[in-house]
Amino acid sequence: MKNKFSCIVIFIVFFTVVLPAVLDVNVSFGLKNPFISPFKVKQYKNIEENPLNGLNLQAIVSSSDADKNVAIINGKPYYIGSEIKGRIVVNIKPEAVIIKLRNGKIVKLILPKFERFKK
Repeated sequence: MKNKFSCIVIFIVFFTVVLPAVLDVNVSFGLKNPFISPFKVKQYKNIEENPLNGLNLQAIVSSSDADKNVAIINGKPYYIGSEIKGRIVVNIKPEAVIIKLRNGKIVKLILPKFERFKK
């Protein structure tokens, strides 16, 4: 009986842990990982695909007058309406910079300090 139980345990471990690891297969049994947010930001496979590639938001100086907010990107100051490598700064918030890409798409460049608070 003990030997039969051992065979069953080995069989289960082999097909659920060892075999998927060797074949690089994801075995989830139809269950979703509760630790991965359904609102996860899109991950880009290649760095070249990322529309914000080459933009490093370092600081934001926020003013009571929103038109006077300044974003420090790649060591240079940018204001609303400024152009950065063909992209236009649409808005500057205390935690992020809203940028319009060449294709018209609007994206958010989040200050690293606030990155863990993304919604």
